[in-house]
Amino acid sequence: MFEEIAAAIEAGDFQKAKSLMANLSPHAENPWWRYYQALIVEKEGDLELAERQYRQILKDSVFCEARLLKNIRDALERILQAQQTLEEEKKREFQAIENREELAVLILEAVTPEEKQNLAPVLAKIMRLDTYTARLQIPTRSWRLFKTGSLGDLSYYQFRLQQEGIPCFCHPVSVVNSIPVSRVVYIEESTNNSFQATVIEGEEEVEREVNFAWDKISNIVLGLLPIFELTTHVDSRIQIQKKISTLDYANLCDLHLVQENRILRLSDNSYEFSRGIQLTEASKTNQEKWRNLVRYIKEKTPCAKIWNEFTPFGEGAVNFPEMLKQITPHIDIFRREESVWDEAFQLYSGLIFLQTLCASKRDNI
Repeated sequence: MFEEIAAAIEAGDFQKAKSLMANLSPHAENPWWRYYQALIVEKEGDLELAERQYRQILKDSVFCEARLLKNIRDALERILQAQQTLEEEKKREFQAIENREELAVLILEAVTPEEKQNLAPVLAKIMRLDTYTARLQIPTRSWRLFKTGSLGDLSYYQFRLQQEGIPCFCHPVSVVNSIPVSRVVYIEESTNNSFQATVIEGEEEVEREVNFAWDKISNIVLGLLPIFELTTHVDSRIQIQKKISTLDYANLCDLHLVQENRILRLSDNSYEFSRGIQLTEASKTNQEKWRNLVRYIKEKTPCAKIWNEFTPFGEGAVNFPEMLKQITPHIDIFRREESVWDEAFQLYSGLIFLQTLCASKRDNI
């Protein structure tokens, strides 16, 4: 029944094969008819659709003829080899990019729960994970640091993931480190729409003044940094144990001046509330003063985007301590116990800055 179709496919005459298939459409439920339909799709180059069709035949056919089963297995092996060849060719393209050996990070962007269910098998296939693990990796609330590695490799994975509809991006760590960060001592009003920040910069911590306008601020990045200390506890057996505990948190607020290529960083640990703009009475606690200062900043910057999902991002990022140690944090918090949370915040804020800069460049094209 299907000899003519097989001969047409073998000769590369796919139009004739399709015409013959159409004449046999009453036999569309026949596994052999479905096999030749998938074979035409494969030969025309749509490997993913052909693979799905072959696998569906195996799924639907409880008792599959030995010859048909062998043909399908051979086809799936051909598709696998072809996909691997294409993958290696594409990888070689990205291995040729400039600075391909630089350390970089690959970030997955948040999707809806419904999208997560659909994208998990796609992520699993590209990254060669099981579907359960892939589902755990796809975020629905904030960005997730998914993978670190060379810029060449991660650029390839970014290309593949974006190609399949998974929102993500990749940046070298060196570019994050290149963003100038100024630690703000206090802010005071300069003229009608101009303000002046007294900042500390450089390794020598030189104090200088920076003028800025509130309407130039693109992002406000808020974050809580845990402060750890080694504490002593008595367990149920009345034995003394030492463990690292979170004793306090430091509040950070980054103001992104993307057009000026600068981040202004405020911290409740170092901001001098007694100087500059006065928003509260002297008797107020630092926490109250900080809340009022952040509220004031938000009122002054109604068009700025507020980013306050650092904690879930940081919880994932601290699982990559060796990468984080390559980041300059620009944060001055006294710590008795070592932590990479400072570097995680610098990475989070820096990535937001870079993504905003990339979007601005695209808009100007």
